Amino acid sequence: MKRYAVCLLLPVLLTSCAHVLSGEYVQNATTGVSFTQIAAAPDQYLGKTFVLGGTIVDTLSAREGSEMEVVQNPVDRYGSIIDPDISEGRFLIETSRQLDPMIYKKGRRVTFAGKLTGSKKRTRGEIEYRYPVFQAEQIYLWPTPKRLAPYYPFYYDPFLSPYQYYFYDPYWYGPYYPRP
Repeated sequence: MKRYAVCLLLPVLLTSCAHVLSGEYVQNATTGVSFTQIAAAPDQYLGKTFVLGGTIVDTLSAREGSEMEVVQNPVDRYGSIIDPDISEGRFLIETSRQLDPMIYKKGRRVTFAGKLTGSKKRTRGEIEYRYPVFQAEQIYLWPTPKRLAPYYPFYYDPFLSPYQYYFYDPYWYGPYYPRP
């Protein structure tokens, strides 16, 4: 009996959660500094490596590489975005790679490790905004979530009409199921 318990428990014990970025970047990253502190005084943290995440606003391509504008979102210890509705500001990611704007498009989520290289001022609407600029060392683009099929309570049978019982029993779906 103990062997079966060990065999059943072993796969659970051997699986673990890992960071989405490679270990060397995560170990070298500066921790304990909030994004608000970085945005307020970027010159104080020049050259330090950070692991940040967020939602892409725009991706621009140039000859020397690409630049992404990202709305910051908090990440957990594995690099996953905790809540996309919370943000402390925006930042820019620069990379020498050519990133396709159709793949790295608006609304996609990204986690990256990079060094703070300075800041840039740009106008956003009528205000002037100061963006911290990071040179990306590694970028992880989160996959787009799959759309689920709508709820369909019937077993699929090509010869069975899904509405054949509807006219005989008005509560076939249950009293609280929204009717189409």
